Amino acid sequence: MTKLPHLHTVRRDWPYLAAPGDFLPDDQPAPVDQWPPLKLRWYEIRPQILHFDQHTGALTESLLEAVGAPAPVALVSYRQEPGARRGRWIWRCEVHVITGETVAADGFNFDCPTVGRSSTTRDGARQSAFDHITRQHPDAAVPYLGRRQSALRRWA
Repeated sequence: MTKLPHLHTVRRDWPYLAAPGDFLPDDQPAPVDQWPPLKLRWYEIRPQILHFDQHTGALTESLLEAVGAPAPVALVSYRQEPGARRGRWIWRCEVHVITGETVAADGFNFDCPTVGRSSTTRDGARQSAFDHITRQHPDAAVPYLGRRQSALRRWA
């Protein structure tokens, strides 16, 4: 079991990362009937600038968990816009997509490009992120090895 330092300081009770042998290979996608049910739940955290948002100053305050996924599948942040009276609520997809086909020079997977979508309210951003995950990533809880590597790259 591996600890993800950047995630466990934000959410101390986040499950530890299982060993590589507990994950499925990326080049053999699981059939739809073997996917675990998608159980999504929001975690509210103390608003803070995460390590990968240092340059934007976005304050993350919500993480979306797909039970069984090694890392959050989406997050919601608030970012003050220069010169504006109010900031914007931003949601970002954090799903590492597994295709089973070579799509890039380094293999079978890629990070979802749906990043930086905004809303005027926190609830609107949360709902948009939730809808995106359920529509575009119904396999978000399938434990692929690439998702383990992505969690390490993003949160360790």
